[in-house]
Amino acid sequence: MLRLEGRGDFISQATCHGTYGCSLPAEFHCKDCFGTELYCQSCTVERHHEHPLHRIKHWKDVFFHDVTLKSLGLRIQLGHPTQEHCYNPAACQDFVILHVNGIHEVILEPKTAATFKLLRHFHILSFESKVSTFEYWQTLTCLTHNRGVDRYDALLRMIREWRNITLLKHFGRGHNPAGTGATEQGSCAVLCPACPQPGKNLPENWESAPSETRWLYALFLAIDANFHLARKNVSSDQMDPGLNRGWAYFMEEQQYKTFLTDVGRCPQEKSTCASHNAVNLAETKNSRGLAATGAGTIDCLQHNFKRPCGVSDLQKGEKYVNMDYLLFSTMQHMGDIAVLNISYDIACQWSMNLWQRMHQYPSTIHLCHHDNKTITFLVPKFHLPAHIEICQITYSHNLLKGMGRTDGEAPEHGWANINPVATSTREMGPGSRHDTLDDHFGDFNWKKVTNMGVSLSRKLKAAVPERDQHVRDFEDFNNALEHKRPKQVVEWRLAVEQWESV
Repeated sequence: MLRLEGRGDFISQATCHGTYGCSLPAEFHCKDCFGTELYCQSCTVERHHEHPLHRIKHWKDVFFHDVTLKSLGLRIQLGHPTQEHCYNPAACQDFVILHVNGIHEVILEPKTAATFKLLRHFHILSFESKVSTFEYWQTLTCLTHNRGVDRYDALLRMIREWRNITLLKHFGRGHNPAGTGATEQGSCAVLCPACPQPGKNLPENWESAPSETRWLYALFLAIDANFHLARKNVSSDQMDPGLNRGWAYFMEEQQYKTFLTDVGRCPQEKSTCASHNAVNLAETKNSRGLAATGAGTIDCLQHNFKRPCGVSDLQKGEKYVNMDYLLFSTMQHMGDIAVLNISYDIACQWSMNLWQRMHQYPSTIHLCHHDNKTITFLVPKFHLPAHIEICQITYSHNLLKGMGRTDGEAPEHGWANINPVATSTREMGPGSRHDTLDDHFGDFNWKKVTNMGVSLSRKLKAAVPERDQHVRDFEDFNNALEHKRPKQVVEWRLAVEQWESV
């Protein structure tokens, strides 16, 4: 290592061997190119027309000095080749130029640029390690000159626009003649491929399925809140508006806040079940210094996907008005599903006057024809023992036909993935936070899609032998009981079938 701090194997090389016949002194070394060769100035510039961001060292005064390719004479044309300096972001394929001082200087004098490669590298790294932009910027600084030159604000801006452009690209918005402004709310969300989606994965005439098989086409939803995803009271919607505008998982902010202003001041009913803090303390939760105390979400209950327009900020605690709007918002994207199972840890209280509250809300978010749908409210299995006895019977997953072994705790499983991001998003403005969390939710959903085959295969291999064993155990138990008490077995079977038909 010490030897390579100097001229290394080229200490005796007087002239450059970069091109045939070159006799200029070999004094320049590239830190990013493979190898330890030294070249002359002209050969160094020639070799870096396609690598303009490499770091160059100049051997002078018995040690290496930092120099730039620009100072050595390299000129890069961005855009049209007819001009020496044409900074045209739309025509350039190698650079994103976002941080500039003034509109006119976009053309004449860009200040900071980043390659697609760097932005893509951070984008993927943030998904896998939850690294913040600040930590990534610090890493880049240490890898270069380690002197802390401030390009942090520029990187923040570029990363945010990169997230937005990538989202639009993934959902084909660049091919829409109407432009990105025609993007509909919720249209950039990764949907669960296993949940019923009319017109996509349901058979013909599924609407007319008999009552005994309607459960096959049921939509399972889970409601939950996460108070780790708080946001400090910094910036504002005017200073930091969101770029997504309700296109993915967070709801459109302006409509949501208008709704809360109009109807969000109604007092909340107290719990008639156990002393649920989520209900009784929703109005009193400490929000000092916070613009959002957490986030509420609607998830796919069985497969743990974030739903389109199914995430919102909580201004105080877990208030009914927030969760109502959240449910009705995502229900606009479910199609004409007739069977709906909704799991919520305080469903016994929240569902009591849900439809009366809905009629107080704007008609644009109403769940149309809800009287013609089969809607069942449930409490997740882990939370159910904290409820009173009647709730444990009425809202149990175990007592609902077609539920299988669903536990209703899907949102709890997903918080482990998103909670590490909370340390950085709590410091962001409202728009930056929404766009960042949208991006992470989309990555989480996409990974669930790509891993679904492997996951289902593993579960099937475990479930089939266990199912066979349960069948044998049941038959043995049933045969033994019929042998001892045949009359009681018949009465019991009739009673169970009658109860299941209700």
